[in-house]
Amino acid sequence: MENLKEILIKVIDHLNNSVESDWSSLTPKEVVKNLEIQIVKLERNEKIDRDLLEVEFAPTSTIQEISMANGWSDEYLKLSSKFDKEINKK
Repeated sequence: MENLKEILIKVIDHLNNSVESDWSSLTPKEVVKNLEIQIVKLERNEKIDRDLLEVEFAPTSTIQEISMANGWSDEYLKLSSKFDKEINKK
C-alpha cells in the first residue's frame, strides 16, 4: 500500500502534465503547490492541512475536475480511493 506522500507525488506527476479545466477553481500549478507544501510537512513530521487535502480530493473538486479534463480520471479514482484510506490514518 502506498503512503500519503507517494500518493501525492503521483497526483503531482499527473497535474504537471495537465492543462487547466474550466470547472476547477485552481490551475494544475496551484494545486501542485498546495500538495508540495503538504509533502514538505510530511517530511518534517509536521501537522498537515488535512482540510485542504480533503477539499482538493473531494468529488467534483479541483483534482477530479482537472483529471477529467485531461483524460486521467480513472487513475484519479484509484488514487483518491487510496488517499481516503491514508488520510484517515492522519
